Amino acid sequence: TQTHSSSSSSSSSSSGSPHRHGHGHDQEWGFQKSSMSLRRPGPEPNAWQDECRARRQLLTRLLAPGSVVLVPSSPQLLVPGTQIPLPYRQEATFYYLTGVYADPDMIAALEVNPTGEKVTYRLFHAEASAERERWEGARTSLKDMKHLQCDSMCPLSGFPAYLDQVVSQNRPIIINSKMWKNHKFGAHLGLHGPNPNNRYDLQLVRGQGLGLSGGGGSSAGLSDYAPHPGKCVLYDTLEQVTHAMRWRKSAAELGMMRESAEITTEAFKCVMRAFGPGSNEADISALFEFLCHSQGADRMPYPQVVAGGNSACTIHYSRNNRKVFDGELLLMDAGCDFHGYVSDVTRTWPIGGRFTPPQREVYEHVLRAHEKCLEMCVEGATLRDIHKVSVQMLAKSLRQLGIVNLSKQGVQQIIMQGLYKPYYPHSIGHWLGMDTHDVHTVSALKPLEAGCVLTVEPGLYLPRNVHEIPAQYRGIGIRLEDDVVVRSGGQPPEVISGGVPITVEDVEALVQEGLSGQPGEGFGGSGARGSFPWF
Repeated sequence: TQTHSSSSSSSSSSSGSPHRHGHGHDQEWGFQKSSMSLRRPGPEPNAWQDECRARRQLLTRLLAPGSVVLVPSSPQLLVPGTQIPLPYRQEATFYYLTGVYADPDMIAALEVNPTGEKVTYRLFHAEASAERERWEGARTSLKDMKHLQCDSMCPLSGFPAYLDQVVSQNRPIIINSKMWKNHKFGAHLGLHGPNPNNRYDLQLVRGQGLGLSGGGGSSAGLSDYAPHPGKCVLYDTLEQVTHAMRWRKSAAELGMMRESAEITTEAFKCVMRAFGPGSNEADISALFEFLCHSQGADRMPYPQVVAGGNSACTIHYSRNNRKVFDGELLLMDAGCDFHGYVSDVTRTWPIGGRFTPPQREVYEHVLRAHEKCLEMCVEGATLRDIHKVSVQMLAKSLRQLGIVNLSKQGVQQIIMQGLYKPYYPHSIGHWLGMDTHDVHTVSALKPLEAGCVLTVEPGLYLPRNVHEIPAQYRGIGIRLEDDVVVRSGGQPPEVISGGVPITVEDVEALVQEGLSGQPGEGFGGSGARGSFPWF
């Protein structure tokens, strides 16, 4: 997915080339036969709680002694006009610090002791209700305290009295105010404007984040968190601190992201085989989602983009409801959420199995930019540096294709005048992790470090109704996106979604493998192929 702002293979294992994950060819419809009916397990529960405990301890070292961090879970959203709950998605920071993945109506309180050496973890949970459990199932409660490694748990109704105690002690309170917007206790913190529940008259301080360096924190800014005489101060800085922590992934988190990327990879390969000319975008989208769920994904992290023909020139196309005809390209931008960690991949392929010469020409320009930008995902580079290279390469491509025709001017003039932007309107990528557009407060100017994960997704979009574009290129939209882990010690990046074919030859071979009619006929109508082995 996007943020605003030669066909040689990338699979080479030579020094300096990105390392792509891949799988053998002893598979049917993209999934390994041995695991076709097996859902991938999530993280081992006790080990995951140990991971969360370590995060809470790190957060403690980054905050002033005596601070109290208040983190609410995501609210339960309802189908508009009803009391029917929508599928639940936990707030990423709450999950990161607590390991509680599926429950709303909770608040975590992390209390840093006066010496700054220990954190006390209190968890406020939903009130026990037999009637609610009859409808919605069991919730996290006191019985889970040992597993969650809490120091104490109590019903949510006790939170106002707890807040009274914190305020009376004049302790700095650290929050992310966006998480408290519309929360029923947000008024107690003074975040809803004038309100009789705001009996504390708290002072809200924004934008004074703490620096992070290495595995610990910087002392810069700690004095801002010292207690104010006779006043309890609310610091809206939790987002910055936790984003800096989440930016670099632990080994356990990288394992989760590899699982998420592998599910997406296999689903892509299956879908690329399964549909031919005359297929409907809705069927393609539905099969992808089914395949991801069947392998253990919890949900889709964003609405899939399944765009045939000229629709691919709409960046966040979401109708996904038209047929894709022979001679058209299909752009699919999709991923999955595996126990709170997401993947985000895009491929573009000819639905009929062969690129036309103009399609191939544009595709190879985008692929060269993609390969070059992947190589740059190493320690010390910045996301801004990588974006600049993508702009240089794609601006040059637009000139060579005759789409931006400045015969007396060079590529730099095209860039300076912004003439490339109608055809490449987004940035090269974004951070990836627990959210699709992850840790957005981390600057694109920050040098890459081992353990951070980002997407690389150059594209060219040449709408049918723009008559300045040469006729043979109109209606072509191409984006190529992979998920990339930065590695240590000067190693080339790890492309965890690299098992999805991307070169012209590999893409055509995979699609034609499906067009041959194997492994069978008769699934899903005129455009789809194969009797899937699990049906």
